[in-house]
Parts: sequence; structure tokens; C-alpha cells
Amino acid sequence: GIRDIGVTGVQTCALPICQVPELDYLTMDYLAEVSMSILALQRDRNPQTGYPQDFVEVVRGLAPYWGSGGRCKLIANAGGLNPAACARACQAVLEQAGCRSMKIGIVTGDDVLGILKMNESLELFDNLDTRIKLRDVVGRLVTANAYMGCRGIVQALEMGADLVITGRVADPSMVAAACAFHFGWSLEDWDRMAAATVAGHLLECGTHVTGGILTDWMSIPDPTHLGFPIAEVDQDGGLVITKSSLTGGCVTEATVKEQLLYEISNPDCYISPDVEVSFLGLKVQQEGRDRVAVRGAIGRPRPKTIKVSATYRDGYRAAGTLTLVGEHAVEKGYRCGQIVLDRLRDAGWHYTQTVVECLGNGESVPVMRSLNEGHDSYETVLRIAVESSDKDAVEAFSKEMIPLVTAGPQGTTGYAQGRPSVQPVFRYWPCLIDEKVVPWSVDLIETASPSPSAAKHSWPKYHVNNREKRGGESSERGNSTKPALQAPKPRRLKSIAYGRSGDKGIHANIGILVRDPADYAWLCKWLTSERVHDFFRPMGLERVERFEAPNLCGINFLLYGVLNCSIRNDAQGKALAQALLTISIPDEREV
Repeated sequence: GIRDIGVTGVQTCALPICQVPELDYLTMDYLAEVSMSILALQRDRNPQTGYPQDFVEVVRGLAPYWGSGGRCKLIANAGGLNPAACARACQAVLEQAGCRSMKIGIVTGDDVLGILKMNESLELFDNLDTRIKLRDVVGRLVTANAYMGCRGIVQALEMGADLVITGRVADPSMVAAACAFHFGWSLEDWDRMAAATVAGHLLECGTHVTGGILTDWMSIPDPTHLGFPIAEVDQDGGLVITKSSLTGGCVTEATVKEQLLYEISNPDCYISPDVEVSFLGLKVQQEGRDRVAVRGAIGRPRPKTIKVSATYRDGYRAAGTLTLVGEHAVEKGYRCGQIVLDRLRDAGWHYTQTVVECLGNGESVPVMRSLNEGHDSYETVLRIAVESSDKDAVEAFSKEMIPLVTAGPQGTTGYAQGRPSVQPVFRYWPCLIDEKVVPWSVDLIETASPSPSAAKHSWPKYHVNNREKRGGESSERGNSTKPALQAPKPRRLKSIAYGRSGDKGIHANIGILVRDPADYAWLCKWLTSERVHDFFRPMGLERVERFEAPNLCGINFLLYGVLNCSIRNDAQGKALAQALLTISIPDEREV
């Protein structure tokens, strides 16, 4: 089998390779949906950029590993908008470090901006979320990148690449490519490709599957040294998720199931550019400490169209915060927010969106305000945000907030950061494209061999504060005092279930799983799409769609339009599951 470890963002790769010296592949995900627009601004200033430049430092840090004979292959989508420039920068730092000769594969072709601009009336390019026509925004398009599949990466590996740098690829495709190449699978062996795609989905968010953002996060051991997940995959597609024993966190059925339902829609139809996967046959089973087997993925032929992540300019925004301390802090906060907006209106400024939030009182998800009814808060963080097509209007807001420091209520503080900064808005435009017209290609460059007189590299063994293994202790901080007796509280969903939520454009998903399988039938009957819609009605959502996953004892909800207000504090829907878990449930439950 092979061992693949998933790392997200800029955290160092050197640590996982030290902890797992037998690692075969290391995959790194750098690109969120709107990352490309940030990289486009970077490239406009300097044509040799347009990629996450800290990745080059990661490669520099791995040079001693490869120079001392390490053979783990690195696959990363860190090429951003300029994979070739990223590869050349990596080539330079490896040669400067005197590393052995290495081959760097460059996978390009995801940039389809020109194709979209030349075909603005094509129905495929309509916004998947809103069905608005592309022609309405085509003049403001900044980037358009297709989510390529694993084929280009497989080809680069077949050409001998030690390091593969791509632009936009589907997150699971990096893991799928490693598996397909290593075992020589046909890319149309749908069940095996489905298993590898499940592995990629579980690894793509790094520590999400080793305890990060877990519902029961307070119970995970040693979160200071949270470990990255490892996927052990065998020839037949058997999968075990684990982690190094030298790291903190945990791998349990709960961490795996939460991540399986994270940011998906229909669990019977998880679509990637490589395969369509059904999660409904998956069996998740604890096989030992920090070892969870995931088997039974069912694959179907890949789709003929693939998703495009485009971005376009859509005005400007700013958000500022102040802390209010004292009696009736929340009431004062809302009054302050109204003062600022009234003064801007009186001055003739107009905004497409405004929001006033008193954070710390259930305001990130407004349905949670009721949890604080009857409790006068003595502290709140006032957050005001605005958005406008007129930059001057947003600049006016940034100047209008700070006067509250002298004209607002006593106890106004937290203003050391000064005026809110004005930021350009890049809106997400998801659409589809025929995969046949995506012009992917693969190139290979090779680093020069070091001179015979170059110093030999050594790769250190990893030590962890004189402890051989981590994960056996959990922090007791915050639990040292016995809680005072309180009146009985309503029974809430969290007592029988756990969950996770995330964004899907202007929509969001919430995956809810029961702690005890005996409660699943009751939950399916009681937690209807209508009940969830009523719960989140104050947030202005359009509708709720529900999908059952009985094999996981879970239910997945899609909340359409719940993230329409893009300037809210929780613009990505990360707190929605926590909100839903506060819903009161009957004390007596019968099916």
C-alpha cells in the first residue's frame, strides 16, 4: 500500500515527513475559492508571481530531506495562476541548497478565462447558484479556473516527477492521482477511483479529520501539537485514516464522519472531475487507536462537464469593530451602529449591503439570540460592515466609525487598530465547462545536480519534548472549578448528536450525526427540512433540502441562499452546525 499525508495551507511539510519517514506522497492544498483573485492582483504587480510564495520556502525546507535520499513525492496546487513561475522558483531554491537532481512536473490548462470571455452567452457559464447570465459580469471577470482532475498529475508522475505543481485542481484529485499512479489503476476503475477520492476528501482540509473543528473539540488530546492525517491505501482501494503517534489530536469515527459530510450536497452523488462517488455504501469502523477504516465507496463514470471557479470585481467593503463594556452593552452597540449608518445616509452615501452585529451574544448566527434572552450582557464586540460599488462611500464609512470612541457610550474601547481598511470585493462565480475544451498540459523541468564538492545533506530524526508519543493527555484548563448548581436547561440536539457545517457558494451545508445509532430513526422523523427551515428563517434562506445517510447515521442539509449576505461575521457558514445543535428537543423520544 501507500501512505499519503494531507497538509492544508502554509503549515510546514518538514514536520510530517519527520514524523512519518515511510511516507510515500505528501499533498498540499493552497487554493480556496477566491484565492485566485488575490493572486491575480499579485501577478498584475509582478508577472513573475501569481502563486503562494511561501510554498517556495516549504520546498527550501524540504531540500535537506530530498538531498539526504528522501523519496516522498510532493503534489501541490501551489502553482495558483502561474505554475511555471512557481516551478522555476522551486528549481532555484533546490539548486541553491545543493539538493540532488529532481524533476518538477508542471500541470497547467486550468485557466479558462479566455474561453468564458469569448462565449459569454453559453448556458453552461450561467452562475450555478443564481442562474444569472455570464454576460452581466463578463467585463468585470478577474479569473476563471476549471477544477481539473487527476490525469495531468498522473502523467507528470509517469514522466518521473518528484514534485508536481498544479494550478486549480479538485482537492481530492491530488490523492486520487497518487493512488492511480502508484498502483497502476485504470482511471476508469470507478470503484477504486471512488475510494481514492474519498481519501482525498478526508485529507483535503488537513487537521479537520484529526480533531480540528470537531464538535467535541474540548475533549481532543494535546491540541497544541495537532497532527496531520495520513491515508493508508491498498491495491484494492482499502483505506485507513490515521496519524503519527508523535502528534496530538485523534482519529475516531466521529472525526471521520464529520469530515465525510463536510461541504457536500447529496451524499449519493459526490461529483469530482475523476469520478462520481456514492457515500451511501461507506462503512466507517474504528480499528485501533487513531486508526479508522473507510470501505465501500461506489464509483460511477466521471461527469462530462467540470466545475469552474471564476471571480469578478463587485465593488468595495470594509468592516470595523469596537468593544463596548458596561450595562446594556448590546443595546448600546445597536444604537451605535444605527448612529453610524444614519450619519452616512444623511451625507448621501448609498450601500448595497450593511450589517450591525453585537458579537458575543449569538449574533454570528442570529437564530441564537434567544439563548441570551433575559441576560444583560456587560460586554460585546460591535461589528459594523458595509459594501458599495462606490469606493468613496466605503471610505466615508471607515472615517465615520472611529468618532464613536469620543461620542459613543462610556466603556468604548478596542480601537487600537484605527480606521477600518477598505478592501476590493471579489465575488465568486461558479459555473460548468465541457471537460474536453479544458486545454490541460504537462511540462517537466529538472534541477541541476550538485557539484561533487557540495556538502552532504543530513535529515534529523524527530523528537517531541522527550515524550515518545502524544495523544494520551487532554487539557483540563477551564475545568478546574466545580460548576455552580443551575436550574434545569432545555434538552438540546447536541446531547444526542454532533455535526459540521460549511459554505457552498451562497448556500451552506450542515451535516448532523447521532452519537447513538439507536437515536437515528427518531432523528430522521423529527429533524425535518421544514423544522430546519423554520429554525433558520430569520437568516432569510430560500429553502432547505435534506439527504439521509443511514450508513453513517447522519443527515445532510443544504440551506439555499443562507449566505447571501456576504459581509456577515460568519460569511462561510462555519457556525451554522453549532447553532442547529442548540435547538431544543423533546425529553421523551418515540419513533
